[in-house]
Amino acid sequence: MIFAADSHMKNAARTLIIPAVLSAFCICSLIVILLCPIPANATSARTPNLKFRVVALAEAGGIHRPFVDAAKVWLQKLASDRNFAIDYIENTDKIDDDFLSHYQLIIQLNYPPYGWTPKAVAAFEKYIERGRGGWIGFHHATLLGEFDGTKMWPWFSQFMGGIRFTDYIPKFATASVIVEDSSHPAMKNVGGSFVIDQEEWYTYDKSPRPNVRVLARVDESTYAPDTRIKMGGDHPVIWTNERYQARNIYIFMGHHPELFRNPAFTTIFSNSIFWAARQ
Repeated sequence: MIFAADSHMKNAARTLIIPAVLSAFCICSLIVILLCPIPANATSARTPNLKFRVVALAEAGGIHRPFVDAAKVWLQKLASDRNFAIDYIENTDKIDDDFLSHYQLIIQLNYPPYGWTPKAVAAFEKYIERGRGGWIGFHHATLLGEFDGTKMWPWFSQFMGGIRFTDYIPKFATASVIVEDSSHPAMKNVGGSFVIDQEEWYTYDKSPRPNVRVLARVDESTYAPDTRIKMGGDHPVIWTNERYQARNIYIFMGHHPELFRNPAFTTIFSNSIFWAARQ
């Protein structure tokens, strides 16, 4: 009886002691976890090493919104596949030196060159002149003149080769684009020419050719339907201004979302991103 009682007491003691020991162990382990620093590579192991960051200044609405929306879908896939990040803004309020310092490339996604804040103008000019990053502009980026009650931005006009917008083809036209400089990285794997469907080709007061490196021109003789709205022969549509430190490229095409079904256009766009970002 004494032996049985003793065993019973020992079992009862174990029943009480074991949970207490386990609880103490758990508390100690939690304290150790909280006090020990997280290894420096723990976060980076969970976050991919992005090659570079892009900010796209995107036109917020209007007739170009479908192109911008299609561009976002295409860019997101490219960014995921090629390991870079892209952010979007729809006005210039955030742009200053500090904001742009986080990005290796600016894409002016149909956003016009007027109505920018003075702070954004100063930061952008410095970014381009000092080569702090690259730039790609599309379509509306050469809408240079007096629009919406604003004056023309002279610096931006010079950046684009000293041009001023004069007219456009409102009913659109299909045309052939002739590649002039296949040696440039932006034109890799594009071929000698390609067709752009239903674009509203702009005209300027003069050709930018004397001040820029022309990569491609539109053949105005191929306009379908034909139109009187022409530059008169020399009509560059893709160019880069090598007088500036930043790698830069202007691509005129950019009105319709269907451009993202055109392999020549998407090849030029992709090539331009990695060239301008120095990748």
